[in-house]
Amino acid sequence: MLQVRNLSAGYFGSTVLDGLSFEAGAGITLVIGPNGAGKSTLVRSVVGSLRPVSGEVLFDGVPVQRLRAERIADLGVATVPERARLFGDLRVIDNLRLGSRLATRRGETVDFDADVAEVRELFPDLGPKLKDPAHSLSGGQQQMVAIARALVAHPKFLVMDEPTTGLHPVLVKELIVKIEQVARNLPILLTEQNVLQTVPIATHVHLLEAGRIVLAGTPQEILADDRVRRVYLGERAHPPEATASEAG
Repeated sequence: MLQVRNLSAGYFGSTVLDGLSFEAGAGITLVIGPNGAGKSTLVRSVVGSLRPVSGEVLFDGVPVQRLRAERIADLGVATVPERARLFGDLRVIDNLRLGSRLATRRGETVDFDADVAEVRELFPDLGPKLKDPAHSLSGGQQQMVAIARALVAHPKFLVMDEPTTGLHPVLVKELIVKIEQVARNLPILLTEQNVLQTVPIATHVHLLEAGRIVLAGTPQEILADDRVRRVYLGERAHPPEATASEAG
């Protein structure tokens, strides 16, 4: 369980997040909003790469807002940053080994071969690419490696910062299916701009604008909101068929 309490954060004296409070548990807790709303600042504040100005961040009741990023990772929080950020000159398999070392550092017994087998099952396209340098992969494949690297760390909680950024719509759809599969066994905090594609897979949704949560609810409630449909989906957009049938 992640708890964010009255969190404020920013850069060089400017406020980006202004008193955010929410919880994230099982399933996918999705934070949506436009560019500049504060989504990446929220992720950095949660995982320890940015020190909040005020407020609390707790994982399983443990305050972490003053801890360094590596200490938060040791508590079992894994991060998939925006645009993958792999070690491009290293092979895919070696990028995965780096993730596995986080689990080893926590004292866990790791069967790396078994973990790689699970990666192959979740991301079949990566199987033939394991010995290739990471920089040679497509953008979608690199994002899959970033997710796989986080998973082989055996996390208790996964934080993902706009993983579909810059990807072709076909790859976005494929990646979202994978994220939904991962969420069956691991709680996820996901930030995204892609409202139509990601809201239906979420457990709970928060709309972030100008550093504040202005709307929160279930996917059905978010997609039925007139302002969300007008501003984020276009005036003629409608909720997906499954959502519409549930509502009816």
